[in-house]
Amino acid sequence: MTTAQHRKELAIDVALAWLVVWFLYRAGLHVSLRSAMVWAGAWQDLLWTALATFVTLLLSWRWHWAGVLLSVPFLTFCVLDARAYAVLLEALHQGVDRTWVRDAYLSGELLAVDANTQPSDVALIVGAPLLLLTLRWLPHGRAQVRPRVVLILIALFLLATPLAPARSWEWPADAVQNPLGHLALHEPELEVAGFPIADPLPADVSPVDGMRMTDPRLVVHGLLARPLPPPVEQPWNVVWIIMESTGTRYFEGETFPGLPPMPTLRKLADEGWYLAHHQSPSNSSATSIFAMMSGLWPSPQMQMYAIQPDNYIPALPKFLPKTYEKFLYTPGKLSYFFPRAFLQHSGLDELVGFAESEVTQIPPGEGLCKDEIAVMTTFLARLQRAHEPFLGIYYSYVPHWPYTDYGAATRRYKGDRRIDQYYNSLYLLDTQIARVLEQLKKQGILDHTILVLTGDHGEAFGQHARNWAHARGSNRENFETPAIFWQPKLFAPKRVEQPTQHIDLLPTLLDAMRLPYDEHLLQGESLFQDHSRRKVQFFWANEGMVTAEREDGVKMSWSPLDKRCRVVNLREDPGEKRPLPCESEAELLGILKWFRDDQLARLPALSEAVRERRAFHGP
Repeated sequence: MTTAQHRKELAIDVALAWLVVWFLYRAGLHVSLRSAMVWAGAWQDLLWTALATFVTLLLSWRWHWAGVLLSVPFLTFCVLDARAYAVLLEALHQGVDRTWVRDAYLSGELLAVDANTQPSDVALIVGAPLLLLTLRWLPHGRAQVRPRVVLILIALFLLATPLAPARSWEWPADAVQNPLGHLALHEPELEVAGFPIADPLPADVSPVDGMRMTDPRLVVHGLLARPLPPPVEQPWNVVWIIMESTGTRYFEGETFPGLPPMPTLRKLADEGWYLAHHQSPSNSSATSIFAMMSGLWPSPQMQMYAIQPDNYIPALPKFLPKTYEKFLYTPGKLSYFFPRAFLQHSGLDELVGFAESEVTQIPPGEGLCKDEIAVMTTFLARLQRAHEPFLGIYYSYVPHWPYTDYGAATRRYKGDRRIDQYYNSLYLLDTQIARVLEQLKKQGILDHTILVLTGDHGEAFGQHARNWAHARGSNRENFETPAIFWQPKLFAPKRVEQPTQHIDLLPTLLDAMRLPYDEHLLQGESLFQDHSRRKVQFFWANEGMVTAEREDGVKMSWSPLDKRCRVVNLREDPGEKRPLPCESEAELLGILKWFRDDQLARLPALSEAVRERRAFHGP
């Protein structure tokens, strides 16, 4: 064999190795999505994969170096994605099955894990062609090692790449977490909601009035007293702090009762309105922020409506007078599951995130956020420059997985468990909240500034099987998060015991500021009312579950995609450990189905009406 022939054969082997693994990965993923093929894009993506594979193979055969150059980037992306996904799953103690992969793919999470890839992963990928070269140059390699054998060896090497441990080898756990092996696994046992669904609505009652629900099974009718604070001459400033992944049970010191992690936040809760039974209607950040800023439940769809570019739903900035400065700072990426267009369309003047920040420091091991302490410094400087009145929003990142270590000064909890690291992150966030208070005092504006502090959602640490972090479960630990209104002139110390959600924050704040608003545009309720009208709380989760929690404590989670169903009675079973038969709650399932279908249609209709100026003309 001549040198030229050998070089050509080598190039073909490299291209084939990369392309076969890439095609297996992409095709396998889409086969696993067979129950979700109602999403036409899955078929289109698979056809594109097949066409690209064919074109690249053709180039490899005729112009071998062109084929190699084209195939390597494709497969590099593929294996980086697979490896990053495996690292993420290992960190969350998750196994992969068809349902898990399908839900993650449709919700977009599969596209957001590349930042977890480490330099060692890149080294493993680069090792594949090096292994091929070694085999080709072994004694008798040119004559004895056939291309198909080399292809198999390289394919096996690449298939094993996602199994490389991030910290320690845990067989067979790493094999279970390999995205390329999920087809061999069974779907989890599920209770199928195949029973008849009750009619959720009386024929003679309209289910909604604007965005507000009117069905007697959902709300209590009648006039409610709503005493409001007296108007003031000077407009209120608002500082809203959104606390990433801050769960109520951890804020209250469940794990370390003698050493709660957030003393500053605890003091504010004791001095203002503390919403003790507050929940986010979502287990992911973008939809949670959408709910708190719009006063509306999120859209129950896998591809998040909150981050869509055509979202014109009115948000808090739009309810404020035009004289307000309105800005948001965050260490995180505004392109990473963040409702940027939604907030910009509502008049948020300034959004400063990862790419826009002047901060250059990135915490060790992180790729999705800037240094929390440094970004807070820029936010404090922005407060100092702000012209009153203003709305300043700070969205933290530090309590987000993987709970980055910021050094010895922040290690209040000395263990090395994940929950110890998480508690240290909460403590660091609390010190940043204290800095905001000091800045407002220093500027002399604290007495005419309203503080709103709330977590975006909760956080899970294995209270239920396969439920870690936040975005893959519909249990209380995923939704529960503290919420606090603080301003002594408006909010005398009170512990609010009624169940509340993010959708109630906007109308409560507007009432406190004595700003008019159209109640028919909101689904939340002001806490200045003497009691809540709502009989049912609704939730939408990243794994595709829509949930209803009734006032008697009965909670149902249902997946419209594959008819999974789960019912618990929170009064008798607050830990959600003893599921009840779904057949006992046919009416509640009917209400869930109605809510999903209605909300899917109602939010885009409101958005379109606002965009065309047929609804909401602002203050």
